[in-house]
Amino acid sequence: MSHGLSLFDYVCSNTDKFALLFAFECLAGVLSIALFFWTEPGTATHVISLLNAVGAGALGAVTGVVLLKCYRT
Repeated sequence: MSHGLSLFDYVCSNTDKFALLFAFECLAGVLSIALFFWTEPGTATHVISLLNAVGAGALGAVTGVVLLKCYRT
């Protein structure tokens, strides 16, 4: 019988780092959305800010689910 930590135990032992990562992802998402509305439609900056917002949202969702799962156990 193994007494080592599982991957989930290791992740949950570092929730403070994941909370900081989640905060940065939220900040990046908000800044990307602001840049999306501030730039001219049809420009490369407009498209890149949209892609950044979608990417930050996806990463934030995954990190948020991991944090929620850790706090509920």
